[in-house]
Amino acid sequence: MGIPDHDFQLLTTCGDESEALLVRALLEADDIPCIVQGEQHRSMLGVAGAFIELRVLVPAGELEHARELLKSTAREESPVAVATGTPDEDSEEAHCALHGQRATRTCERCGNFLCSSCDGVSTGLCEDCAERKGSGAEIQRGRKRKVVAWLILLFMFGPLLLLILANLLGALLG
Repeated sequence: MGIPDHDFQLLTTCGDESEALLVRALLEADDIPCIVQGEQHRSMLGVAGAFIELRVLVPAGELEHARELLKSTAREESPVAVATGTPDEDSEEAHCALHGQRATRTCERCGNFLCSSCDGVSTGLCEDCAERKGSGAEIQRGRKRKVVAWLILLFMFGPLLLLILANLLGALLG
């Protein structure tokens, strides 16, 4: 599918390649073009690529439609019934790790199970993710990823650059 030249804006960031593939498939099924920034770099760097953030971009005109699509999909996938009490060991139902109640949805960021008693249910985030979001940890994580990426590049290409510089200086002085 060719992507026309548009002003693309950030829809969401993804934790891994599988999440990015799911978001891409959802958007493309609804004829919304998208770009996943960082997926090629992430795959090229292998294990070190995990530090590269995956950003899903959509055309500015489709941004609100794409947001609604993601929200509606998250609502459709979450169970509607809520039960209280301790989890049944033989049950295959998901339960909130914090309260032991049957899960009604999952955290939009990390996928942890949430119940109706969780404080973060209204925001769609578990307590940990809500705390991180409010503390600016996303910005810190982005900065750390950039520093690690630069260190990897320096490690990979630093010796080559030093060799080139030494040859240039040798040619100028010799």
